[in-house]
Amino acid sequence: MKKLAVFVIFLFLMMLSLQQTVFAQIEEKVGSGSGGDPDCFLVRECTVNDEENKTEEKEVEEKEERKKVSELIKLLPTEKKLEEITYRTIWEYVDKQSTMDEEIGIETATAILKDITRVFDPIVNKYKVSTILVEIIKYDDIYELEYYWEEISSSSIENIFNNAYLVGSPTENIDCMFNFSEEGAATICITNEYVVQSIIHDKYQEHFGYNKLKIGPKKLQINQDEMTINIVQDVLKNIEKKKGIESNYQLFEILESNKEIRDKEFRDKELESKENNIRNKQNNNKSLGMEKDKKYGIQNFSCIKDEFGLVTISGQFNNNQIKKDKVVVEILFFDNEQNIILKNTANLLDIDEFETKRFLGNTKIDQSFLTCKIQLVN
Repeated sequence: MKKLAVFVIFLFLMMLSLQQTVFAQIEEKVGSGSGGDPDCFLVRECTVNDEENKTEEKEVEEKEERKKVSELIKLLPTEKKLEEITYRTIWEYVDKQSTMDEEIGIETATAILKDITRVFDPIVNKYKVSTILVEIIKYDDIYELEYYWEEISSSSIENIFNNAYLVGSPTENIDCMFNFSEEGAATICITNEYVVQSIIHDKYQEHFGYNKLKIGPKKLQINQDEMTINIVQDVLKNIEKKKGIESNYQLFEILESNKEIRDKEFRDKELESKENNIRNKQNNNKSLGMEKDKKYGIQNFSCIKDEFGLVTISGQFNNNQIKKDKVVVEILFFDNEQNIILKNTANLLDIDEFETKRFLGNTKIDQSFLTCKIQLVN
């Protein structure tokens, strides 16, 4: 019995010693594999906790990023505001998205509005559903913005403004433009921090008459019903409210007030284009070996009779700067007594500006013929 008691005590001491050795090895591994965290008793448990912490941190960062970019979405007109603009419920958001490019410092928010009074029919009414695209771009560097714009657009911002129907500046730091076609219209405004643009597709002219001329008595007149201008104006004022600025301007009035300036610019461009065409045609005429100082009207005219009584008439008509559908010339034939023995007419058709039209003809005269004369018939 005494021997059995001694054996049990010895076995207990052996197990205690072995357990301390195992715990020492585990502690050593935890210390080297988890940064020496004394609260981590198992390597697997520490690894799982680290992964969970990293996942939570990543989710927090993504939430913060989405929250930051979504601030642009808040600048869009509310559906209640859209109802005020159109005096009825007609436009509804069908999509809103926002993105952030940290590398170039460009944030964007894009929204699409649909006319909910129209039902999409992929066969009959495929193109009758009017839509509006709204885009807000927040930028830090103007050069990065220009590079970004070239990536998303077929034309530079400068060209878009130069070819706009109307331009104007509601404040010192905002430049705006408006342009249109038979398919719809677009309004763009640029501040020192944002670009706001709104584009409407209105092929059947259901929301505004975009089928007008750009110059002349029947030119387009914009007013408070033009949607793209109203949307951009609302976004601009939301931006100003964030900065504590209150403004009461009407963007369509500012753009419309500059119409006479743009009309003059269009006329000047048209005149310059015509002058360039004239110069080009003159240069082409010179390259073809025509007279350097060409005179207008009938030139190089001659009548020659051969021994068989056949009279050959030749010459050229040098047109001026006015295009003519038809020029009528009359040829008079005289005898030795300067009496008219024969009259003949010829038509020169489709003569462009500064064009030279040559002519050649023959006639048989049995009477005594001396000379001939040619003149234009009004």
